[in-house]
Amino acid sequence: MKKFIALALFGFLLAAPPNESWGQAVSRWIISGQIKDSASGLSLPNVNVFLANTTLGAVTDKDGLYAIRGVPAGTHELVASLLGYEIRKSSIRVTDNDVRIDLRLTPKLLEMPQIDVVAAPNREWKKNLEKFEELFWGNAYRASECKVVNPEVLDFSIDKDSGCFIATANQPLQIENRRLGYRAQFIVQEFRYYLNDKEIKFAFIPKFDELSPDDAKEEKKWRDNRLKAYHGSFRHFLTALISGRLEEDGFIVASLPGLPWEGEYTRFKRKGLDFTGLLSPAGLSSEVEFNFIGCVEIVYKPEQQTSWLVTNRDYILLNKAGYAYDGYAFVLYGHWFLQRAAEMLPRDYVP
Repeated sequence: MKKFIALALFGFLLAAPPNESWGQAVSRWIISGQIKDSASGLSLPNVNVFLANTTLGAVTDKDGLYAIRGVPAGTHELVASLLGYEIRKSSIRVTDNDVRIDLRLTPKLLEMPQIDVVAAPNREWKKNLEKFEELFWGNAYRASECKVVNPEVLDFSIDKDSGCFIATANQPLQIENRRLGYRAQFIVQEFRYYLNDKEIKFAFIPKFDELSPDDAKEEKKWRDNRLKAYHGSFRHFLTALISGRLEEDGFIVASLPGLPWEGEYTRFKRKGLDFTGLLSPAGLSSEVEFNFIGCVEIVYKPEQQTSWLVTNRDYILLNKAGYAYDGYAFVLYGHWFLQRAAEMLPRDYVP
């Protein structure tokens, strides 16, 4: 059975009543600061500074200053990116005040590569690009709607010992999703697909921007497709779990002693799972602690979609918007395995 592990920076979607993290009524704060060169100490203009997996961001001015407004309370990953410099990340915890974060970027040590002049990408590279796009976009991929704008930054290899297909990128991937109406920048930290086990493991740092619709019809299509991508998603499940709305939102949940295909499926006794005692308050009102180790089967009744999740940590910090700060805390199977970039929405999307 296929499975995937995704880092927390690769996010999902929000749930149906407005929540305390991204809802309209909560207090919003400002993250601001200055970006400088770590070697010279000079201010850096035109640095792209953003909160991972959101539409929130800013570009530094001539003095290296930036300000990101509308930030809700919670833990965020602040990212600073500029061509020619190492990407800088900083975990920011916003509570009840504006936050100032000054960063220094380290220049990249550029190696002089051997230059090979070729007329066009070779056939093997094109074949690998097709495989990458199939894995990257997921089950909802349509070439007419989803596009990698700069595929030339990608390189591919196969580790023969582990049977692992590996993709790397020397610059952020620029993608356009006209199915959902977003343009996004993806910093690729890790992308591995284990051919023998059918297991995918990836870590991206995405920054979203909304596209402008051509007309009212396209605007409605994007709105409908975003809501469709939300329903039954892993993030929908987590938000319904936290708000106590699993049954109302259409989820049937049962605990299993293990994954069905790893034993005698008919011998498995499914037990209804009461999550009441598995959730407890955390440090902020926008967060909860999830305390559970084991395997859960989830059926989303409206679409008859079945997914499984496995946790191996007895403490997972969740944001009420429906995501875990530690994405490696969950291993996902089934329908959720197939939901990837083509159905990804930013964390500040509100249906």
